[in-house]
Amino acid sequence: MEPIQFLPLGIAAVLVGLLSLVTVSSWASGFVSRISRLAFDRFVVDSTARKRSLEAAHVDQTYRIYTTRTYLYTVVAGIAGGTLGVYLVAGTLAVLPAVAATLAQLPSVMGEAFGDPNLEIVLSPTARSLLYVGGGVAVGSLAATLAYVFRWQIPQSNAEVRRRGINEALPRTVAFMYALSRGGTTFPTVMRTLGENQGIYGDAAAEVNVGVRQMDLFNTDVISAIRRIAYRTPSEKWKTFSENLASVLQSGRSLPRFLQSEYERYQEEAEERQEEILELLATIAEAYVTVLVAGMLFLVTILLVFGLTTTDTLLFIKMIGYLIIPLANAGFMVFLMQKLEQLGIARESGVSQLAADDESTSTPDTASRSRSKTVPETPTASADGGVSPTVRSNLAQLRLYDRASRLKGVFGSPLQTIMWHPTRLLYLTIPIALVWIGLRVPAALAGDGISVRVLDDILIQAGLFVLGTFAVVRELYKRRIDRIEAATPDLLERLASLNEAGMSVVESLDRVRDSDLDALGDEVDRIWSDVEMGANVQAALVRFGRRVRTTSIARVVTLLTNAMHASGKLGPVLRIAADQSRSDLRMRRQRRQQMFTYLVVIYISFFVFLVIIIAVQEVLIPALPESIQTPEGPNRLGVNAEQFARLGEVDKAAYALVFFHTALVQALFSGFIAGQLGEGTLKDGAKHAAGMLAIAYVALLLLSSPVASINFGTQPVTDGEQMTVESVSMSDGGFVVVHIDDRDGDVIGRTEYLPPGTHRNVVVTLDNPPDRSELDIVAVPHLDTNDNRQFDYAGNETDRPYPAGSYQVAVEATVTHNRTDTSGTTEALIPVGATG
Repeated sequence: MEPIQFLPLGIAAVLVGLLSLVTVSSWASGFVSRISRLAFDRFVVDSTARKRSLEAAHVDQTYRIYTTRTYLYTVVAGIAGGTLGVYLVAGTLAVLPAVAATLAQLPSVMGEAFGDPNLEIVLSPTARSLLYVGGGVAVGSLAATLAYVFRWQIPQSNAEVRRRGINEALPRTVAFMYALSRGGTTFPTVMRTLGENQGIYGDAAAEVNVGVRQMDLFNTDVISAIRRIAYRTPSEKWKTFSENLASVLQSGRSLPRFLQSEYERYQEEAEERQEEILELLATIAEAYVTVLVAGMLFLVTILLVFGLTTTDTLLFIKMIGYLIIPLANAGFMVFLMQKLEQLGIARESGVSQLAADDESTSTPDTASRSRSKTVPETPTASADGGVSPTVRSNLAQLRLYDRASRLKGVFGSPLQTIMWHPTRLLYLTIPIALVWIGLRVPAALAGDGISVRVLDDILIQAGLFVLGTFAVVRELYKRRIDRIEAATPDLLERLASLNEAGMSVVESLDRVRDSDLDALGDEVDRIWSDVEMGANVQAALVRFGRRVRTTSIARVVTLLTNAMHASGKLGPVLRIAADQSRSDLRMRRQRRQQMFTYLVVIYISFFVFLVIIIAVQEVLIPALPESIQTPEGPNRLGVNAEQFARLGEVDKAAYALVFFHTALVQALFSGFIAGQLGEGTLKDGAKHAAGMLAIAYVALLLLSSPVASINFGTQPVTDGEQMTVESVSMSDGGFVVVHIDDRDGDVIGRTEYLPPGTHRNVVVTLDNPPDRSELDIVAVPHLDTNDNRQFDYAGNETDRPYPAGSYQVAVEATVTHNRTDTSGTTEALIPVGATG
């Protein structure tokens, strides 16, 4: 086809590409909005349900803009789909004969049903044009319909995700409101504080922030703002809570008492819902084992059988091992990560909130907010409310100093940095692994081709080094964090008792330092050191939260630092925080105990996968004969018996290599998913991934035999002095030795040492040329067992042949040559069979 014929397809691709820019460019988004309003604004029809759906999903577009852009996307999708449909029809007509010819090569019954080697499509120009138009209209209509439906489905899906997030965060959100209210904080301030901590309290805090914006921007009263929250929210539970809250505020009833009853009720519901969460995780684990472990194993085995008996399926098995299994597992990990976030199981979700400035966890100052709307009366202020260049320069220097201080801390205490931040170890281990790979890769490229087995060893060893070191440090860190979280409720209870006895927070911290705090002793000492160095308690607690970096501790720190701004009487707040922390700890332990069963199931399924792969590689394939005599004439099998002759023709070494890689890939991903299911994060899956990968690697190394494959080709020749082997593959390197008559006959020639890998057009020098014109020869690959790169085989184990009976490790051929006239013509060397 001429390049001009692809112009319509290129135009359609450009249109789609321009629309895709709206996700990365605000200018492109505004331009598309203006174009869509000009073209489709008159077609917009009001819909209350869709407006509420957009509000519930927190879509940052008005209803009219979203609707007109939907119309624009629908038109573009129809044009692009119609254009693509025409090319799909043309492409189908072009490749259909080739597909039919390929299907005809299947066994006789299947080939006759699905294939036709003589298929030819003949259509008149009119019929072809009608077919193109019909295909374009069909695909274009389908694309336009899907685009329209998908655009309106997105807000509903996002609203559903937000509904689940709100319901999951409801108990701890109400606990936060209850604690601050008991501490004396006014409810508008409680709302503002909660709205500023969306990183910790999630979608529930985002809903409260809607009411905060109503109060700040439109001067709405608290009750009206809460009712607006109830109207917009996608969660029925949050709607009911907001309506009841508005009624309590309007009636003047006790707000802390109402929040206490709501907190206790939602906490009971959360504990009951724990069983539903465990059942959901169990279903997810069973689905993973069934589909991505057992299902893939079954599919690979079936394709192997087809590949050995009917047609070549090596490409399909490679697609499964190198593409489908990694992508499917990666997609499952993303799905599981999102699901754990929604269920509140991800242990480190929301921790980044504490990494922001200290103001992110402080109570907003309404007076300062109002003053900020006017020009500050300071000599450093600019007319537009900003700061002078001098102040800006000073701030830049302070930021540079902070970065330098962090680097100084990292290099000054590297071990402590790694123990507190395990992921920073990767900045050291990954470069070391890359240097190791760079130094070792030349060994894998020493042959004519790439030595895949040597390259595998290099990559796997580097991966095990990175994963193993990280897993060890991560496990030490996690155990320390587990002990800290287990001791946190007792610490909060002690602080509450001391505060209720009349001590301030600082005095309470000083008193509890002398008691046995288990794993929290060092952390409390660090908090006290910050206080002695001049930091306030809030800043010291924030630093404590940054060091520990778990969701439970982040919630406690956020609650306490905000309650301290309202009152020094923190006894009730501390007890609420202790109850919440103890509840989180109890549910996490229950979840870990329940999911341990499915963690074992994943390990067992992996071992079954590994055993079957090894059995196929070392038992099934070696048991296959190298050649089969097929009967002549009709038979009663109903299939073409010649198909079974493929047993001696397939590249069995290539199949074994794919199985080796598939087992390693499955080990890596199964480990990460096991960590996600069992402990909540991918980081905790590093130890399982490292363990499974090491087990698979060692098992395949110990149980796998050396692999070699040799092929003379169709026209190798000899002139009496040398001969050429078309290709030879050896996993461990070695020599190609030529015997006369059979593999136990006299050696008449051999190659120099060949490194591991695939070598093509290998020249074998004949040391003892034969004295007859026609002879049978056998080429046998040998190992270099003593690693001296010298051929020392004398009928013993030294430099012995590659294991017989496993793969095509010897090939027999008949050759005719003119020994006395090396310039004369020779007959082609024709392989007549193979010996095992």
